Amino acid sequence: MARHDYDLPADYEKRIAEGTMSDWYTQERAKRQALQQETNFEREFLGLRDSIERLLSAASETVKLKR
Repeated sequence: MARHDYDLPADYEKRIAEGTMSDWYTQERAKRQALQQETNFEREFLGLRDSIERLLSAASETVKLKR
């Protein structure tokens, strides 16, 4: 079982090989901190996430269409 609560990126193994995983962790920690501090980033990020979720729920693959 993993000792972290990160959702690792899809290119995790490539980043390990290139040595850029530290950069990813730094960005992820900064994002999490900004989300906890009620910043403009938090409002924009959560608003964008809500928009994406609405788009996905309205996608034709998820809604029954009458033909």
